[in-house]
Amino acid sequence: MLNKTQSYFFFAAIIAVYIISSFIDVMDVDAAQYASIAREMLERGDYLHITNRYQDYLDKPPLLFWLSALSFKVFGISNFAYKLPSLLFALLGIFSTYKLGKLLYSEKTGMLSALMFASCQAMFLITNDVRTDTILTGAIIFSIWNIAAFNQSGKWISLLAGFTGIALAMLAKGPIGLMAPALAFGSHFILKRAWKSIFRWQWILGLLIVAVLLTPMFIGLYQQFDARPEKNISGIRFFLWDQSFGRLTGDNPFINSQQKPQHTDPFFFVHSFLWAFLPWSLFFIFGYWQKFKTIFFSKFKLSENDEAITTGGFTLVFIAMSFSDYKLPHYIFIVFPLAAIISADCLLRVFENSDKKKLQEIFSVIQKFTIALIWLVILSLCIYSFPIKSMLLWIGLIAFAAATVYFFFEKSEPLQKLITASLVTMIGANFMLSTHFYPTLLSYQSTVAAGRFIESENIPNEQFVCYISGGHSLDFYSRRIVPWIQSPQAINDKLQKGEVWVFTNDEGKQNFEKENLLPDSVIIYSDYKVTMLSLPFLKPAEREKMLKKKYLLKFQRE
Repeated sequence: MLNKTQSYFFFAAIIAVYIISSFIDVMDVDAAQYASIAREMLERGDYLHITNRYQDYLDKPPLLFWLSALSFKVFGISNFAYKLPSLLFALLGIFSTYKLGKLLYSEKTGMLSALMFASCQAMFLITNDVRTDTILTGAIIFSIWNIAAFNQSGKWISLLAGFTGIALAMLAKGPIGLMAPALAFGSHFILKRAWKSIFRWQWILGLLIVAVLLTPMFIGLYQQFDARPEKNISGIRFFLWDQSFGRLTGDNPFINSQQKPQHTDPFFFVHSFLWAFLPWSLFFIFGYWQKFKTIFFSKFKLSENDEAITTGGFTLVFIAMSFSDYKLPHYIFIVFPLAAIISADCLLRVFENSDKKKLQEIFSVIQKFTIALIWLVILSLCIYSFPIKSMLLWIGLIAFAAATVYFFFEKSEPLQKLITASLVTMIGANFMLSTHFYPTLLSYQSTVAAGRFIESENIPNEQFVCYISGGHSLDFYSRRIVPWIQSPQAINDKLQKGEVWVFTNDEGKQNFEKENLLPDSVIIYSDYKVTMLSLPFLKPAEREKMLKKKYLLKFQRE
């Protein structure tokens, strides 16, 4: 097992990769949309009523927008400023995982679980492609840790912190912020037969704390929707029911009207978990099975020394999410801190037991295979798909790969070798992704390049429009809400005032040509939906066929 100095070194290295990722461009659609909404909120100076392109917005609660808008105000509008609040919540989540692991098991379990959570692939993803789930995950595990601490010690500060965490989680993504801790502790109390703990009057006080902290959001929802019956929708009902539970029942009006159900397979989150929790998936599976057997063979009645906060919280949330008609991989990331604690407890139990040498060897062999597979993917991306051209990045890639091999074969205790090699792999792999792969991939976001050009050239708002094609990142990087036109002739009025810039696609360009409206200059961009990666796109020989052309057309008055 790593000592404190070694652990702190790895935490610092992981956080360094998070910080590097915070400077990478935001991705369309979700992250770019949320960044644009936060910028628009700052522009309007109205923090109670959320709008998207000056239209009512109801799909997500306001916390991400509030915090990002505040960050923009302090640090200016940038990728880093948008991602900073979520990065801080990620760090809060890592610390809370450590504290909960320590509280339930031991100092070593807490430290190892925090390292495992911090270094799983999901955390590197959600500190880069920032959505609401980074804040949600950090707030939920913070609330679970503090409520567990209150349940043991009875300290009021822990009760206040725990229910503040629930309120923040609900402000990030709705009732799931309350449901996840409730399922974790509900299963724990029932399996422990701790009936008095279920009916503690302090929970009522905690819910009052939550209600008070949610009040500003409810005021905004009421004013924007409920007080205006002509909009035919209740903002408060949407938040309390449709936004979360409506995904399970099919009553979510946002999905029904704008999106088709995605990934209705009830086992979708199984394979999502397996890749997103790498490189620790193996240990979770074994550890979870051991805990499930303990619960099963005890006839679902745990002893004084057992806990079901982690197992129950993971299981019930996982099952509830799996019944949703709309699934995306990051929805399940909220249970990863609990999975990390289960995995850390498993590793320590196996490697600190001299009678389990055979199992230790099996774990080591499978982990070597997992690490080799991860490096194979990274090498394929950085050498074949997008060849590295920088000598410094080549040195970094070789150094990380060599360090992985060294740590797996050095003469030290088996557990330390396994942990060290795994951490070096994840840090090295994501360092390469953040410094090479993602920047190269995101160069195919035409809306980012066009938006930056418009902003750098100081083109006035009224002289830039979209036609047929556009995107939220175009709004964010041009620092404005870009208006759309419905026909080529619509630019004629704008041409009376001077030049007009139009962002469009092949169809739009052809429509202008049909109307004999010929641009004075054309900037051509190669475009690809970067969040929809496919194997053909990753093959250099086939990439060109996957790209679409986007255009920035400049028209001038004759």
